[in-house]
Parts: sequence; C-alpha cells; structure tokens
Amino acid sequence: MRSTKSVRPPRLFVRWFAMLCLPATLACSWSFLSAMTNSANTTAAEQTVEWLRGHHLGNAVSWIENAYYSHHQPPKGGTLAGGLPYPASTTPVAPPTAGSTTPTTAVDRIVPLAPQPLPGEGDWKPYGDPVGGSTAMQVAYLRPDDVHGTVLAAVVRIDQSAAAFTLMPGNQEPGHGPWTNGDAVPAARVPTLLAAFNSGFRIPDSRGAFAEDGRIVGQLRTGAASLVISATGALDVVSWPPSGAAGAPVAVRQNLDLIVDNGQLVPGLDDNTGNRWGETVGNKLFVWRSGVGVDAAGRVLYVASAGLSVRTLAALLQRAGAVRAMELDINHAWVSFNAYHHVDADHVVGSKLLAGMAKPGDRYLSSDIRDFLMVTARKHGSSL
Repeated sequence: MRSTKSVRPPRLFVRWFAMLCLPATLACSWSFLSAMTNSANTTAAEQTVEWLRGHHLGNAVSWIENAYYSHHQPPKGGTLAGGLPYPASTTPVAPPTAGSTTPTTAVDRIVPLAPQPLPGEGDWKPYGDPVGGSTAMQVAYLRPDDVHGTVLAAVVRIDQSAAAFTLMPGNQEPGHGPWTNGDAVPAARVPTLLAAFNSGFRIPDSRGAFAEDGRIVGQLRTGAASLVISATGALDVVSWPPSGAAGAPVAVRQNLDLIVDNGQLVPGLDDNTGNRWGETVGNKLFVWRSGVGVDAAGRVLYVASAGLSVRTLAALLQRAGAVRAMELDINHAWVSFNAYHHVDADHVVGSKLLAGMAKPGDRYLSSDIRDFLMVTARKHGSSL
C-alpha cells in the first residue's frame, strides 16, 4: 500500500529557492521602507500607492481606484451648503494706474450653468496679495455643470504682465535629480511669492516628458499637450512643438493631449480608447481634476473641482475664456492650489483655493514629492 505522507520538495531545492528569493525580498523591502520615510507632504497611504505604481503594479491600483470612484460619484441635484466662498485675501485693490491694462475689478464673468445661479456665481474677484497696488490674480467660483448642484469649482485667472511662472521638480517626480530648482519654494523667492499649484500626472503616465535645466525625463512627444515656460517666466499651453518666434522654452511639462484648442473643445473627449485621457479613472467619472489654459489676452487660467469629468473640465476652461487648455493632475491627493499672503517680507501664510483640497495651505513651502508650478510677482511694490 502506497504511503499517504505528503511529498516534500528536496531540501536542496528549498535552500536554493530561498537564496534566490531573499535578495529580491530584501531589495523590495528596502525600497518600500525608503519610500515610507519620504514624508514630503504625503500620507503613508499615498506613498504606498506611489510605490506600487512605480513597481509595475499600476494596473492593480487603477482597477481599485476605478471601482471606488464608480461607487462614489457626486449626487445629482442639490445646492451648495453655505453658498460661495469669498477669496481668502480681502485686501482692498487700488484703482489701476494711468496706462495700466491690469484688470482690477470684475468687468466680466463666467456664465454659470446652474439653473438658479447664486449671487456672485461666476464673477471675477481680486485674489491673493496685490502686486504694486493692483491685483495679479482673480478668482471665480461656480458650479461646473447643470446636474451636480453641490459641486463647487474654482477658476483662477493670472495676469502675466504682473506674474511669472517657474516649473519646480519634486523629489520623486520627475526624479533623476538633483535639479537646479529644488523641490520646494526657495527662501530667496518667498518675498515675491504669489501662489503655487499642482503639475501633471507621474511622468510614466503622462504620455510625455518633463524638461528643465537642459535635461529631459521621459520623451517629448509631438502633439502632446505641453505647458511651456519661456526665459522671461511667461507660460503658454500648446500642442508640441511650439510655433512662433518666442524662442525655445526653458521648461516644458507635457500631459496627455489638449482638451481645448482654438477656443473649442477637442473631438473625442467622451472616448478614452487607448487611455487617451488617463488610465486611473478614465474620462467620464466625476472626480477631483485640475487643468490649465491661456486666454486670448495671454492670461493663465487654472481650474479645479472635486467633481469634474474631462468634458466638464474642458467646458469650464472654455467658458472661462481659454483658447488652449490641458488637463493637469487628478485625484483628491494631488489637486492643489495655494495663494500666499505676506505677513512680512520673508514670511508667508498659505491658503487653499478650495477648502476640500487635501493638502495644507503651506504645501510647496517644504519638500514635495511632485513637481509643481510656482507663481511670483514680476515687480516689487509697497503692497507686496
């Protein structure tokens, strides 16, 4: 009669298998623990997700996120609890000086889509610290569509005659450091600091590249939506490569494709074949999203909300006047815009554009894992 004892693998095989697996296990453990010790404005859960995405487990993470967001969509109908927020800075804005073209009052507005607009919905109001006696930034708050009445969107409009932009690397994205620009707002730039906001997807997910300091991470893709910054700090949003006589940009951040071009929504916003609008949550789920564009006057437009699809993000940028626009980062953990108020020449206090944004108002004043955009004043004045 044959014995029923279990058959054990040869001890020599077990030893060799353990010897082969041990280095890989130790390497993974060391990598994960190193990620956990990088507490740059992130939680342990966020670091875990970033580590998984960086170790070829992005598909699993995306499946989980899709399943979660599919069952946590904003409710239809309703209205905003507490009404519209007022801009964080209520510093009075002086009248424009003679010959100034800087807008200082709400001379136009974004037409709301909500069936019953709230008082002031869509109106531009001064935002942040003034520059030389006039405002460099304005903000408008409104519902982003006519279905989700409890969702609030914010649009910031930045006058480039008063403000300059710098692309800043994070300590994990784009990686391959060190870089000339560090992973936080430099102390030397605090006296002119106005704001800072999130950049795009992780480089492997962006279908593009990060280029700055004469170096490129990823590959600059023809046709990619590209945020480009010139040597003067001027920002533009283009389909790569840029045209015109402005010269080669000193910094480029690509992310997916344009969502607004020539003032029109681009075709295909409702079709995510080939993950054209991102793999994580696709294009149709209403989640935290952000985007950036430029209007016909060259002003920069930043949009964020907790409940946007790719189409409603594009439509909101278009209604704000964008002639070209692109999506930036998505998900609650990463959408972030802070304005900074100067308590004195060398110290600022940050405030969030939307109260529901996950990151604190002082984000970007210390080391951050993601690249971001820094906004600084072009000129000093007694009011800054």
